[in-house]
Parts: sequence; structure tokens; C-alpha cells
Amino acid sequence: MFKRIQRGIKEYLERTDLVLMVLALVICLFGLVLIWSGSQSQTHKVNPDRVMMVQCIGIALGFVGMVILSLIDFERFPWLWLPMAVFNVLFQLSLHFVGKSVGGNKSWIELPGGLNIQPGEIGKIIFIYTMACHMKLLREKINNFWSLVQLVLHMGVTMAAVFAISTDLGVTLMYPLIFLAMLLASGVSWWWMGAAVACAGGCMPILWKMMDDGQRLRILVVFDPTLSEAKAYHAKHTMIAISNGQLLGEGYLQGTRSQSGWVPESHTDSIFSVCAEELGFLGALVLLVLLALLVFRIYYDGWRATDYFSSLLCAGVGSMFMWQIGINVGMNLGIFPVIGLTLPLVSYGGTSVMTTLISLGLVCGAVGRIKPSWLRSGDD
Repeated sequence: MFKRIQRGIKEYLERTDLVLMVLALVICLFGLVLIWSGSQSQTHKVNPDRVMMVQCIGIALGFVGMVILSLIDFERFPWLWLPMAVFNVLFQLSLHFVGKSVGGNKSWIELPGGLNIQPGEIGKIIFIYTMACHMKLLREKINNFWSLVQLVLHMGVTMAAVFAISTDLGVTLMYPLIFLAMLLASGVSWWWMGAAVACAGGCMPILWKMMDDGQRLRILVVFDPTLSEAKAYHAKHTMIAISNGQLLGEGYLQGTRSQSGWVPESHTDSIFSVCAEELGFLGALVLLVLLALLVFRIYYDGWRATDYFSSLLCAGVGSMFMWQIGINVGMNLGIFPVIGLTLPLVSYGGTSVMTTLISLGLVCGAVGRIKPSWLRSGDD
């Protein structure tokens, strides 16, 4: 029995992407170091011990979920996409009845024990899976107008359900960005891609109308901080903290701005500024290189995948990481609106780190399905 388990573990380790797992673990550990520092400020009124405990539990559950998900061959269940897509929409809309407002957005469901889950974060993984299944079913006619209408409706309905109740602009924005990357990987012609981007641009006035005054102001202060001192406060102090760090930083737990409470959400959305202030340009560069290596590894796995479905999953997960990293760092540098997106695997958030790690299970599963060259059919 023991030998069988040992053999099973050995076979799994040979089949999965260990480089990806190790990179994810190193980034999570780097994140724990920064979270401990970011949660020390007394003005934030958080318990550092509890914050660390929640994050460690999220990481542990995330790695377990990653392994479990990587063992399931989702390609065998293409018919699941529709019930799962419907479930995802209903899951997002359930916030109307059981949602809890945090930071102005009704984005959370409170569980017993004071733990919270964020349906929008979990929904991203479901969306990547359902969209990959849907695209695979339409593969032979992916450039057909009605096929693209179906895919756009799939994305649009899901995105609308996320925004309708939670009004969380950051999480909502990730859905069309993931969709565009998967659309590109699906083999859609550049003509249709251009049309999709043009349509997205045409929808911006509608989205602008749907936003409240506060959300609009968040965007406008990027271009003119004098419009609202309150809305510009976040970016103003993260930029000062980053500039304080210079080359080598002010020292761990010694950040002038982050430890004195000037930097808001220093253990979540602003954790990159904590890294830059305390560890300097070099520390921030190391963190960004690690994150970049993770994204490149995901895309590399998608490139070497031997089936269409797996390459779509990797494109979806890779784009989710890439855009979220870019937007979060942009928020801290004051070149992107502060819309409440965490830095993947680094920022505090049990649901966020757990679901992000679980999403990597889709990539590890794709690697496990890579066929030897002598078994490949040539088309898939």
C-alpha cells in the first residue's frame, strides 16, 4: 500500500509542472514576509497574527486545491460548461441576498468563524473553464459570426452578474481582459479581434453611465489629482512610499510611510509599495521578476500543451495573472485607477490566494495531459 502511494506521488511529480509549483510557493513566502510588515501599522486596526493565520490557511488550502484540480481531466466533461456557467451567474447574484459590504462593495459572503469568501474571485476560475469548454465546442466554426455572438454573450452575462450586485470594478474588469486573451488563443482572426476591441471601446460610454460618481472620480484623479484629495490619497502615498525606498530600501519593518499608517491597505492592495519602501528598488525588482517568471511559465505551458482545450486554459490563467499584476503595480505607481485589485499570491486575502493557487491547478492539469510526440495526432 505504502509503495503504491509512493509510486503514485512519484508519477505525479514527474507529470506535473514542479517549476510552476516552486515559483508559486516562493512568491507566497515572499508575500507572507511583506504581509507581516504591512499589517504592523496600528492605524489599520488589524491583528497581524490573525492576518498571517488566515493567509497561511489560504495558501495551504490553495495548494491542496491545486493538486486536486490538476488530477481532474476536465476535458472529458465539455457538457459541464453550460450548467457551470449558469451556476457562476447565480453564485454572483446570490450576493444580493447574502452579500456583505466591505470597502463600499457588496463583494463578500460571510462564513461561520468570521471568514469571508469573494464570489467574484472564485468566479474567475469557473469562467476560464466554461469559456475554454465553450470555445472548444465552437472550434471548427470559431470565426463564424454567430459563434462569436455566443461567446460574447457568455462573457457579457457573467461580467454583468459580477458587477450588478457587487459593483466591484476591479474584479469585473478582469473578465473581459481574460476573455480577450482566450479569444486570441482560440484562433479567432485578427479582423474579429479588432472588431471585438472596437466593440469594447464602444461599450465604454455605457459602462461609464453605469458607474457611480465615486467610481468615475477614481478614474479621473489619475489625470488630475486636484479633483478630489480623498480619491487621490491612496496613490499619492503609495508613490511617496515607493520613492522613499530608493535603491536598497529603508529596512524591513522600517518603512516611514507604511509603518506610520500613511499607506492605506498596506497589507493588501498597497503591498507593492511596502516592498519598494522597505526593500528598495532591488527588492521590488526581485518580486516583479518572480511574478514575471510565473506568468511566462504559464504561457510556456500553454505553448507546449498538446491539446486545444489545455492551451485555452493556460491562456486564461496566464492573462488573469498578467493583467492583475500590471493593474496592481500601476495603481501603486499612480498610473492606473485604484480599483481594489490585489497583487496575486502576495497581497493578503484568504479567498484571493486560495483561488489564485487553485487556478494554477488548471495549468498543472494541462501539463499532465501533454502527450509524448509519438502519441500526438498532429491536429490537437
